[in-house]
Amino acid sequence: MKSFNANHISCSHDDDVFSIGLADDEFDPIDFVILSRFEESDVPADQQIGLLVNETDVEFQHVIESIRIFDTQMVIQLTDDVAEDLEYSSIHIELADQHDDLRKAIKQMFTGSSVNLIFN
Repeated sequence: MKSFNANHISCSHDDDVFSIGLADDEFDPIDFVILSRFEESDVPADQQIGLLVNETDVEFQHVIESIRIFDTQMVIQLTDDVAEDLEYSSIHIELADQHDDLRKAIKQMFTGSSVNLIFN
């Protein structure tokens, strides 16, 4: 399990790329997760969604099974394939507070995908 406090959260939509970044620091992050979706009409939704973490410079695609957001915590459950590469199967992120914008952005990013979204 990977775990960190997200003191900085950003959501952006530039050209055909939608990004959500969660990091422990805005300017000098040590721990971070970047979710991205490249909008391509001829590619299935699951293959448009990428995951980048600070432990590697490789963006993984189609590796998220579920995302749970409850109170001030977000949990990203990963597929077994990427869990072997990263040596953890889930990412637990403590949020500074409840983020309605983050919930909206997650819903928008994962529309049409097979990722199970759970909001409490």
